[in-house]
Amino acid sequence: MVFFLQMVGLFAALVVLMSLIEHQVHSRLMHKKPRFSLFRGSPARLKIFTQHAVVHHRQYFKAFHDAPVPHGEDRGIRLNLREGLMESLPVSLVLVFFSTPAAIMFPVVVCLHHLMWNQIHLEMHKPEDRFFAKWPFYKLLARHHYLHHRHPDKNFNVALPVGDLIFGTLAKADEADRQGMIAEGIG
Repeated sequence: MVFFLQMVGLFAALVVLMSLIEHQVHSRLMHKKPRFSLFRGSPARLKIFTQHAVVHHRQYFKAFHDAPVPHGEDRGIRLNLREGLMESLPVSLVLVFFSTPAAIMFPVVVCLHHLMWNQIHLEMHKPEDRFFAKWPFYKLLARHHYLHHRHPDKNFNVALPVGDLIFGTLAKADEADRQGMIAEGIG
């Protein structure tokens, strides 16, 4: 029983770590134009910024969602599981010095995060009335993400807003935001 509780605690800690990583990647790579970093001249780095901060935010600024699109045409709003697995490996290599179970579990947490992120982010922007669309927790996440599109320097987490809470980037809804959320069906 103790081992089980330790694994549950470790899993919870890794979920929080993933929330912090999601926040930092979203705020620093996807919203800050590359200027002074080691990779500022990298076409891949510029593409990350452009696809998200320019294309995605322009498309979903006035209307938070639009019609569903066929799989494959939704790449701009989906995370790639294979890339996530590969990106988790450096973190796992660091974690192995502290905890072998954490190093093994972290790629699983990343894959679960990406699966959840893909489903909720797609439902937010390309609603298909998925099974969770009426759940209160989903509506909370949808309002949180709606505010990110209204205030792009806030609410960087999509799957679990722990990073926003810790880094102080929670947006507060004003009356126009509340009216917009009601109009979108998430208010």
